[in-house]
Amino acid sequence: MNISRRQFLKYCIGSAASLGLGQSFLSKLTRALAAPGAVPTVIWIDGASCSGCSVALANLIGDCSDYGPTNLEDLLINYINAAFAKTFMSAAGDLAVSSLREAQKNDYILVVEGGVPTAFNGMACTLFSENGVDVTMMDVVSELAQNATAVVCVGTCSSYGGIPASGSNPAGVQSVSEFTGIPTINLPGCPAHPDWVAATIARVLCGESLELDDNDNRPVDLYHRTVHYYCPRRPLYEKGAFATEIGQEGRCFYLLGCRGPYTIADCSARGWNGGFNYCIQANVPCVGCAEKSFPGDELIKR
Repeated sequence: MNISRRQFLKYCIGSAASLGLGQSFLSKLTRALAAPGAVPTVIWIDGASCSGCSVALANLIGDCSDYGPTNLEDLLINYINAAFAKTFMSAAGDLAVSSLREAQKNDYILVVEGGVPTAFNGMACTLFSENGVDVTMMDVVSELAQNATAVVCVGTCSSYGGIPASGSNPAGVQSVSEFTGIPTINLPGCPAHPDWVAATIARVLCGESLELDDNDNRPVDLYHRTVHYYCPRRPLYEKGAFATEIGQEGRCFYLLGCRGPYTIADCSARGWNGGFNYCIQANVPCVGCAEKSFPGDELIKR
């Protein structure tokens, strides 16, 4: 794939505020991208998930007259070197597998979407066939995580197990770190925000040591406030003006099960779809999808 370092840099500069990138970091990124082949090679694999994080990434739309990817093709071709991303790539079969194997020969960032099914010797989730043998998610994660520059878990499923690991969990789904024993950079959310992914890849590219929180391995610059902290309905919470039904305007959803006060994510400050909307702004409660306990009922009150 042809890589445009200039375009990736322009995206980061234009989105610096929302991505939390300061001027000193942008200078460092500029120097890093000046080196030949600096745009990161990304191997993106997905296991037990709904592919919602991929869909969220596919909806990333930038201002084509200034900066940012204009569509998914632009993102994957001109911003990051996605050597393997089966949800998006046109290649299939042996051609796709050969692309993955070639990428393994050099430095790469491993991005994992979805949990790792461990039951039935991993056969609940196979990613491809190679030399006539089905290769499982277990096999691929075990192999790739060991040599990756960084392992980035995109979404709650790969970070903590999420919905696939909930309930009786007959497929034995585990998070990537639980399965491999390798520390991961977790970007929980159902789905994860595309900005979180872009900011994390930029920092890994610069060789920065990300500050992660103690318990959940999330980047603290992205996950440090509750949804409730910036919620526009917070004054209603403090006044005790609570909604009695879903969709009620001008009321706080806390008594209807809103998990915003206990969920660490910047949705209320960052917004989704170009900052246009997010759950509470859409008139529904926060479901706590970025928390380790999601989708269960047990939440740590902060």
